[in-house]
Amino acid sequence: MALSGSGHRNGPYFTIDLHLHTSRGSSDSNVSPQQVITRAREIGISAVCITEHDHMWDVQEVQDFAAQAGVVLLRGMEVTTEVGHVGAFGLDRYVGGIYRLKELRRVADDCGGLLIANHPFRYRLDPKLTFFNNHEEPFDPNDVSKAAEQMVFSLVDAVEVLNGCCSEEENRFALEVARKLGLAEVAGSDSHSVDSVGCVCTVLEAPALSERALIDAIKAARCGAGRGLLHDGNITLFGVPNQAL
Repeated sequence: MALSGSGHRNGPYFTIDLHLHTSRGSSDSNVSPQQVITRAREIGISAVCITEHDHMWDVQEVQDFAAQAGVVLLRGMEVTTEVGHVGAFGLDRYVGGIYRLKELRRVADDCGGLLIANHPFRYRLDPKLTFFNNHEEPFDPNDVSKAAEQMVFSLVDAVEVLNGCCSEEENRFALEVARKLGLAEVAGSDSHSVDSVGCVCTVLEAPALSERALIDAIKAARCGAGRGLLHDGNITLFGVPNQAL
């Protein structure tokens, strides 16, 4: 292991699943916090972030279990806003009014928090899927500039360019938008089941053993979106051809 704290056997980097849900705080998930930790240990990922829907819970009660498993456990929250789902880190709890993105931005700024546009183009490119998206007009996959004008991108610090539940086209379009705007690129499994934990991961240059370290690394864009076999150290960066870490 080249980097202290990394769950990988090869490569000087730290991997983290930034986006997953448990049955403890998300009714649509069938995986417990303990199962998340066990799975994280099995696949060799360095850390996992539990990001329940509109709810922040205290992870202290399972921290001992995580420590024994050798897994870093952090917390965040997926906030349902008027313009879509936004990953929030650094908040202690849900605050009234943060369903409005501008208010969420204000609250995050007050605590030095981080905001991520989660799966920004899910069901938003294929006209046949607009019923999932309040029948809004789909984005033209050939017009990155128009998509980049969405308000959400002016109020977040990073874009989830690789989501385990999105199509390849949706993820690649999010990547193009993030790069056009110069926003940090991250990845999350959006897992609601055991098998999908860590199917993609955010790759950091150095260990993030606390929420503050995680926030600082992403705000400084010392991160990327990766996928591959975690235990084998066979991780490639999304959108970087033949870039093995």
